[in-house]
Amino acid sequence: MRRSARVYLNDLNKGKAETLINFLNQCHDITQYFIDLFWQRKDFSSTLADIETVHCGRDKFGTTTRLAQAMAKQAKEIVKSAHEGDGHKPQLHNHTITLYSHFVKVEPFNGSFDYAVSLIGSGAPRMIIPVHSTKVINNRLADRWQIGKTIRLGLRNGELFIDFILEKSRPVRKEVGAIVGMDSNYKNGLVFSDGQTTGDKVHQKIQTFTKRQKHTHAEVESLNKYFLKRIDFSNIKVLCIENLKSVKSGTRGKFPRKFNRRLSHWLYASTVDWLRQKCEEEGIWLAEKNPAYTSQFCPICGKWDRRNRVGDKFRCIHCGFSNHADLNAAQNLALLGEAGVYGLRSLSNPELCSQNEGFG
Repeated sequence: MRRSARVYLNDLNKGKAETLINFLNQCHDITQYFIDLFWQRKDFSSTLADIETVHCGRDKFGTTTRLAQAMAKQAKEIVKSAHEGDGHKPQLHNHTITLYSHFVKVEPFNGSFDYAVSLIGSGAPRMIIPVHSTKVINNRLADRWQIGKTIRLGLRNGELFIDFILEKSRPVRKEVGAIVGMDSNYKNGLVFSDGQTTGDKVHQKIQTFTKRQKHTHAEVESLNKYFLKRIDFSNIKVLCIENLKSVKSGTRGKFPRKFNRRLSHWLYASTVDWLRQKCEEEGIWLAEKNPAYTSQFCPICGKWDRRNRVGDKFRCIHCGFSNHADLNAAQNLALLGEAGVYGLRSLSNPELCSQNEGFG
């Protein structure tokens, strides 16, 4: 497993800071040159660049072969990702580079700082960067993580930073525990089939915002992580969540602007990223399921009807079973996990299939 921990270089003297900024600008230009070159050649492979191409970049920018090769590798990864994504040629806006063990060495520092990051040449400026540790790094190290040999050096909003790469062996997957479903709701937060609920106060915070600004998203993300850390994973071996990858797509124009502005603060993607990392660390299997009609399906009689749900209330019109709609959805997601299927349509229930002719 790999995680990153960012440290800003606020204590760096002016001379070293200017040297690093110039180095980052050079690496930015070299990487963009290789991106343009690979895109023009339609080279979207993950193979390393040939030595002639590397030498072209080396000679053009007057750097070393090793640094040009590292920037070409980074450019290859960016081009491949962009081609598989939106298909548009990427333009670098951030000044961030990955430095491997050929360029950097991280060692304990004997002094008022905690670590010494030594740039050891091969195209990088030779210098020692003293760095203070952070609470995140200390907590990771206490949990038996180790600082890797690779770092990311970058510049953001005029501030230099280093991303330390922390590494740890992946734990064995849990064999004891429950299969739990989790329903994510813009209003009610996260509702689990085992009775846990968290994040319901995030919606209350969102309602206080009059505008959509950077600081409002930062506040919601911070509050969201606070509630996520309160989840008890100790008795979970499989966590089944909804696949809501495109939940917000196509909503523009369908809802009032005020509601769309508030809906943009529903940070479901970052929540899933956090859950994915946490489950990996805990040895929990994370399974994504089809969310279609999970809050309208009755687990007692096995029948689905859109009239079963009214707001936050679920009441089956066929058998009378009642529940909270989000809890019912979470329990149905757990049911999909136990059955080992992706969606309700896959359940071998003839009455469900007859009710669900419009699933498609």
